Amino acid sequence: MSDERTLAIEALKPLMAFQKKTVDYVFGRFYGKDDPIRHFLVADEVGLGKTMVARGIISKMIDHLWESVDRIDIIYICSNQAIAAQNINRLNVLDREDLALPTRITLLPLQQGGPESLNANRVNFISLTPGTSFDLRSATGIVKERALLYRMLKDVVSRQLGLFNLLQVGAKFSKWEHIVRSSDFGSIDESIAGQFRCEVRNDRVLFEELERLCEIFIPRRKRYPHEMKQPRNALIGKLRAKLSRVCVGALEPDLIILDEFQRFRELLRGDSDAAILAQEMFDYRDEDGNSVRTLLLSATPYRMLTLKGDDEEEGDHYQDFLETLRFLFGEDNGNDVVREIQREMQAFRGFLQNLPDSHEDAVKTRKRIECRLRQVIARTERVSKTVMRDSMICEPNVPVSVNKADIQEADALSDVVNALDAPDSVEYWKSAPYALSFM
Repeated sequence: MSDERTLAIEALKPLMAFQKKTVDYVFGRFYGKDDPIRHFLVADEVGLGKTMVARGIISKMIDHLWESVDRIDIIYICSNQAIAAQNINRLNVLDREDLALPTRITLLPLQQGGPESLNANRVNFISLTPGTSFDLRSATGIVKERALLYRMLKDVVSRQLGLFNLLQVGAKFSKWEHIVRSSDFGSIDESIAGQFRCEVRNDRVLFEELERLCEIFIPRRKRYPHEMKQPRNALIGKLRAKLSRVCVGALEPDLIILDEFQRFRELLRGDSDAAILAQEMFDYRDEDGNSVRTLLLSATPYRMLTLKGDDEEEGDHYQDFLETLRFLFGEDNGNDVVREIQREMQAFRGFLQNLPDSHEDAVKTRKRIECRLRQVIARTERVSKTVMRDSMICEPNVPVSVNKADIQEADALSDVVNALDAPDSVEYWKSAPYALSFM
């Protein structure tokens, strides 16, 4: 067994018992023989070590894939570059910093062609952030992206000078010329560059627009009119999007980790450039048909309660919950499963309203809902009663009955609350039986 593979397995040892249990369960859902899934949510309470759980899953995944794939790529996505740089090292079970490649996805050709080539490593850890890696709203991107586009396309177009001027955008001429011509720019991975050039040539409409604008931009100007800038910016945006898709394929992801994904949940759905690009990564399959697995981490993946009068920005939390489930269950059967869960939850609500007569039906329905959700979600909550703080939540089967006297007591408390124009009495009723006597 190789040293790297052994080191990956060793990363499981520091995990607490409840963390190991989650790791084993998630790994079984990812790679088990019984109805494996591609997306899973670990929703452990804050402070219980979701990053350690993710580290354990990475460890088992590396060991599992070691003999079957030539290269293992682990993509870590979070909303902040500083946090990404910190956490990618915590997830790096091989403890080799040179494997971490924080970057814009469009600059991947430079990373692959340089000394930190992905192909040179058996395992790669790559951190990305939605704001820089996926979001193409700033159509023209950064200077280095445009310089990379120039270097890859200069031998494709018939007017190099026009391409040079077109991609300068707002950069000062001296800075732009230095970046484009500099020998320090870095080597470019020719497999990505070649695939990108092929994609541009094969897109006839895009290539004709590129040639047309290169012709128009041959005379360099200090200022370009709006009727030239608008099509130029749109073209650069299309080229960046094309390059991004080629880079997604070059990553060959085996595991994608979305940390605190609720901060950029728009990547899970929608038809924006960023969402489409991210979904291509989530749906990646290699030449042998092996699918990437996606692990979502969040203690608060959705909020179930929407109160009348809430700020509109809060949105429809129940709908948000359903959209999360659709992503977790996948495109193939996500809609059908979610519709079934909706029906079960509506039935459960009805049974709760008709307690105690519908007690048995309510219990059966709840168990069916839990069974469905456990296929794609795991959650551990904090228990502080043990010294090691690693005991597990369990639900004792305690029979509870509601009799006539209980209802009368609640009704009396409600009358008092209404007479005093006091806040809702539910919290008092939950806290202290015979509330009025106690108070």
